[in-house]
Amino acid sequence: MAIVTRALARSKASGGRLDRRLLLGVAGAVIILVSYALPMFAARITAAQTRFSLGTVTVSHFEPLIAGQHYKQAHAPVDEELAAVVVDAVPVPYPASSGYGWVAGIARNARHLGQHASFVLVMVVPLLSALAMGAYGLGTQGVPQRGLRWIPALIHIAVIGPFALLLAWLHQIDFSLMLYTVAGPALTPAPGFWAALVGAVAVAGAALSLRRETNQRVATWWILVFVVAFGVWLLTRIRPYPFLEIWNFVADGILVTLRLVTTSFAFILLVSLLGGLGRISRNRIIYGLSSLYVEVVRGIPLLVQLLFIWFALPQVFDGVGGVLAKVPVLEGASTWFLNLRLDPYAAAVLGLTICYGAYGSEIFRAGISSIHQGQMEAARSLGMNSFQAMRYIILPQAVRVILPPVGNEFVALLKDSSLVSVLAVSDLTRRGREYMARTFLSFDTWILVALCYLVLTLFSSRVVEFIESKSRFER
Repeated sequence: MAIVTRALARSKASGGRLDRRLLLGVAGAVIILVSYALPMFAARITAAQTRFSLGTVTVSHFEPLIAGQHYKQAHAPVDEELAAVVVDAVPVPYPASSGYGWVAGIARNARHLGQHASFVLVMVVPLLSALAMGAYGLGTQGVPQRGLRWIPALIHIAVIGPFALLLAWLHQIDFSLMLYTVAGPALTPAPGFWAALVGAVAVAGAALSLRRETNQRVATWWILVFVVAFGVWLLTRIRPYPFLEIWNFVADGILVTLRLVTTSFAFILLVSLLGGLGRISRNRIIYGLSSLYVEVVRGIPLLVQLLFIWFALPQVFDGVGGVLAKVPVLEGASTWFLNLRLDPYAAAVLGLTICYGAYGSEIFRAGISSIHQGQMEAARSLGMNSFQAMRYIILPQAVRVILPPVGNEFVALLKDSSLVSVLAVSDLTRRGREYMARTFLSFDTWILVALCYLVLTLFSSRVVEFIESKSRFER
């Protein structure tokens, strides 16, 4: 009450429209904080018996929150269909049934926290929005300039609050309408939930009303990354079969893809730098070799290069080894070439490095050439040699020019890495193909794989844009 009284006093003192909006936000924040101390989910499902048409019965027990039941209902045994579900719903005593009680009860156990992290997260979001609105509303008289930059973040977390509470409710029934039909009355949220929902809506409305007080962008492209990632997660909860099963199958492929891309990109930067320097070299041999590499490699598709490295390069090794075998002193080198074989991962890194290194060489050449020749002359006049001038003067300036196209190359590399699946590398695409071949669920498999690639590329694009914004300069 003291918090509300303080905000009300400020509102009466200024009489401004802004203060009334802040009062609404602070009141909503107080409602949320108080509601979490009241019963929110007064019952839970402790066990479920799932029956199928040919007599198969599975029994599951849940502690402290239901999980995995929706998948079991959807994933029926072969030639059977779901017949019925019987659940045991028991009351949850207070204070464990309060919002704070649910969060604390799960968070205190590491195993439970790992299994129900999403539930804890959606329960915490409304609390964070309440704390943010309370801190902003009580710490602001009017809207001072120093507080304007926090409005976009406040709007984001406040708008998510009501939806997070609804997701917390869906966790209680494992996102299954059948379970709600079976145990709906017992699983209906308690008054604390509805009061918290009212408070979250009030906080969201107050935060949105502050939009015109700042010229900063609220809706950025980062929101698209969140929406797509949230869509993938929601698919795995609403339709756990087959999407959760697909996710579990291809998740290790995402890690392989990221490791492959980051490793290849490190080598690509090195090759691009050397190739770019070679393309501006005054030495005819270096310039000729660099130009030949760029022109030849850029004229051959990446897929053909990968297939050549995997299938034809071993024959090249054998040929070199056969030639060296004719020279007795080189017998050791001959044996090494004859036994040399690349594993799929090394072949993929080599193929991506060779191909993208050629494109990167032209990017580095253009970036270095864009720096005025006077910069080199000034550096030489200060006593620097060519290497020092390039390292300390030219390249630091060229990096800002090179950064945007290099960032675009990284995003393109992330997408083109799917081609390495032809080399038996267990990346995201390869794992998707394996799952589709096993289940023939082509539509579901490739929808999820495509969304995973979309999340990765959108996130990478936003990171590149952020780096560009920090390194941008006026010329």
